[in-house]
Amino acid sequence: MTKPMMVLIALFLYLVIRSVFIEPNLLQVTNYEIENNALQGIRVAFLSDFHLKKRDYKRLDNIVRLTNAQKPDIVLLGGDFAKDGNYSNTMDMEIAASKLSLISAPTYAVLGETDWLSNGKDISDNLKNKGIRVLDNSSIRRIVKGRYVDIAGLADISTGRNNIQRALYRTKSPRILITHNPDIYYNVLDDVSMIFAGHTHGGQFVVPYSPPVFVPSKFGAKFASGLITFSHNPMIISRGLGTSTIPIRFNCKPEIVIVDFLKVGEAKKKNKKQK
Repeated sequence: MTKPMMVLIALFLYLVIRSVFIEPNLLQVTNYEIENNALQGIRVAFLSDFHLKKRDYKRLDNIVRLTNAQKPDIVLLGGDFAKDGNYSNTMDMEIAASKLSLISAPTYAVLGETDWLSNGKDISDNLKNKGIRVLDNSSIRRIVKGRYVDIAGLADISTGRNNIQRALYRTKSPRILITHNPDIYYNVLDDVSMIFAGHTHGGQFVVPYSPPVFVPSKFGAKFASGLITFSHNPMIISRGLGTSTIPIRFNCKPEIVIVDFLKVGEAKKKNKKQK
């Protein structure tokens, strides 16, 4: 065997081991600072695309533990609790909901397409039974840090359940919108303080210094992950927590998104101090 061939084999083995066994478990926290006077002082955690396998107990426990360690004021769940739309391969949702109920902050959720393709009603019922509010084209008004915040949830667009007008009905600023799929971005004409979305997994497999090749969005790599500011409404797309279809992640670690809302101008001041 030639030396170049041995190098190629070694590289291939590294990619397989890294993407299948290592990186899917390298859960990280991604922090954003967003300037918004109406929400200043509020910390939001966003978790999406769990894709819980039968015995994912330790992984879910770690997600809950790390979320609680961030001490959020609100926790938002972006859906896709089910494993690839196959309910027989998904963690018992009563157990999953019990574990998620250990999150020590008010928690609100929407469902994703894999949930509805498996058993959306059962998933929704189990979450509700454990005190997690499922916002299916609906909203709730909460007092957070002494100020009113409207939290709205948009039902999944892949299964044709979404209704933006109903989701935002009787809401007013400041308001936060949760959606599983980011492709509704340009359809949200009302002003919202932040849109939280998942679904894309960041592309899952990303070649360094290149945009992800496969992103399940009609907007392609532009909607892979991160902060989106292409319209008057900002949106954060999470890389998600699990894997879908092909159980790999490379250069695309699973993440818990943490957003700190700051007074306008405060982020620049903090950055100057850090320098």
